[in-house]
Amino acid sequence: MMNLGLLQLADSALPVSGYTHSWGLEAAIARKTVHDAESLERWTLQWLRTSLGPLEGVVVASACRAVQSHRAPELITLNRVLEVSILPATIRRASREMGEQLLALGRVWIWSAGRLESTLRAMPEVRGPWHYPVVFGLLGALAEGQPGEVLAAYLHQAAIGMISTGVRAVPVGHTHGQEMLAYLHGEIRALVRDIVDRDAATAGAGCPYYEVLCDEQTRLYARMFRS
Repeated sequence: MMNLGLLQLADSALPVSGYTHSWGLEAAIARKTVHDAESLERWTLQWLRTSLGPLEGVVVASACRAVQSHRAPELITLNRVLEVSILPATIRRASREMGEQLLALGRVWIWSAGRLESTLRAMPEVRGPWHYPVVFGLLGALAEGQPGEVLAAYLHQAAIGMISTGVRAVPVGHTHGQEMLAYLHGEIRALVRDIVDRDAATAGAGCPYYEVLCDEQTRLYARMFRS
């Protein structure tokens, strides 16, 4: 049977404020790095490969494994990794805000609420705020998803978010947006195979240009998105 909990977790309509961020895309548009459907697809793929996957993706899969193996305290370490690794500050703040809002949703979902509270009580110290990838991996495990499928769901919903932003900001038609998403499916599967078993100690992104654009976005003369 289809994993309904994981489908709900990866729903782009969840009220976690992801729709208020473009993750630097507006700055890329201002520089004309992204200007049409083809360049938006290329931008999204490179973002997944060089930034989101190697850092947040590795953390998502690691968080899922930790919970499934009854090693919930490891989530604290994973959260600290993101706190010191996500740049610039605007994106780090967005990750915290989205994580806390996703956690609030998980506390009221009937399939996750009880086990989520017991997992959080197992922590040996005061924590918070929780970053979005850690909470996603935690709830993915509570939805009984395997690390690979939880990671695939995370990357897929991230790609949807970036493409949806491009549909509004470039602009690109909705049909082209769905075509792009379909083209990216194979790339997402390949990325999952590449990073799903990586050790959490290897988590880290290596795309300074992307970080520059994210910071630059805060100083645009006019913008639609917060960061």
